[in-house]
Amino acid sequence: MSDYPTGPNSSGEPDDRAADALDALRQLTITLSFDRDNPASIEAAIRELDTRIDATVTPFRGNAFIEEAARQIKRECRDHLLLHIAKRDADDPGRMLH
Repeated sequence: MSDYPTGPNSSGEPDDRAADALDALRQLTITLSFDRDNPASIEAAIRELDTRIDATVTPFRGNAFIEEAARQIKRECRDHLLLHIAKRDADDPGRMLH
């Protein structure tokens, strides 16, 4: 069974465009710089993350599966980033958590 979605009216073969989009997303590497003490910097990093993911899937717009995959990836990356910041804050004995 394939990890890729099948296209409409197909005989079970992967939709080539969806497969290409998923491959592009799998290959995407994003490095972000931000100040964890500056909420505006964190939000700017999240916007950059979203922009890079959107740019990766732009050639595949109109495919509902890929649109949803991009939304989920953005949500997961944002959540991971915020969790990473929160964990570092909790591990820093000199920081007060509010």
